[in-house]
Amino acid sequence: MGKTGLSIALAKALSAEIVSADSRQFYRGIPIGTAQPTADERAEAPHHFVDFLALDEEYSAGRFASEAVAWLKGHFESRAAQGLPKVAIMVGGSGLYTQAVQEGFDDIPADPAVRAALNAQHASEGLLPLLEELQKLDPEHRKTVDPSNPHRVIRAVEVCRISGQTYTALRKQHAARRQCNAGGWTRSAGRPWDTLTIGLGAPRGFLHNRINERALHMVEAGWLEEARQVAHMRHVNALRTVGYPPLFDVLEGSMDMDTAVRRIQETTRQFARRQLTWFHRQAGVHWVDARQPERAVALVQNFMRHGSI
Repeated sequence: MGKTGLSIALAKALSAEIVSADSRQFYRGIPIGTAQPTADERAEAPHHFVDFLALDEEYSAGRFASEAVAWLKGHFESRAAQGLPKVAIMVGGSGLYTQAVQEGFDDIPADPAVRAALNAQHASEGLLPLLEELQKLDPEHRKTVDPSNPHRVIRAVEVCRISGQTYTALRKQHAARRQCNAGGWTRSAGRPWDTLTIGLGAPRGFLHNRINERALHMVEAGWLEEARQVAHMRHVNALRTVGYPPLFDVLEGSMDMDTAVRRIQETTRQFARRQLTWFHRQAGVHWVDARQPERAVALVQNFMRHGSI
């Protein structure tokens, strides 16, 4: 079972609603390529922050945190007024976005002038020089940053330049300020709720097979035609995500479909490795085998009943 299936199982078990923290599922017009929950899946449990942005709309982790936290506070107040448990399920693989909701980014420095200069450099020279600079400034973060997402690369270089520290070190300092207890949950300043974080893992061969099969299924579901409908906007950040560049090459005639599928499978496996590496470095994640989703449900139910796992 994947993240979507598990989140729906948890939502049903807890009569809860789901907040998506997948930064690509926010966008309209690309439901196949971003594996958005289907209409049937959304009918099983209410979903929020899915399919609500135009493809060319800029959206940051900070903005998501502000809007998601506001929604959660209102949602919990509404549930409390109805005598219901104050619970919601946040699901997604965008670690920066889940972290922003759980912990905030208030003490990570920013400088609009430096960011503007980096954006100008990216526009004139491409991303490679910035990746090379990040390798020198913060090689640990360079290993996990998504090279298809220039905004995250630029942000990391910006922080390193203006702070004189690594982005990795600043994030670790921020995470260390969270309060943890023996029950396995976390609470961060400004976040009036407890958080239990569950990670899905499995043997590499199993994960790779699932990734390969899912890519084929997405192509069979009409992914190429979906790419055709948005190809005129291929320059926007939302379409620099895994899968679309090879499909655009197919549409232009510079790549055959079989090669594109293999490229998609390969880049998806690489992306999944970076995701897992990122989350394995985070404190307080409770890992369960994706082949045994009932263990995750039991963990959450026990936490809800007893305040510990």
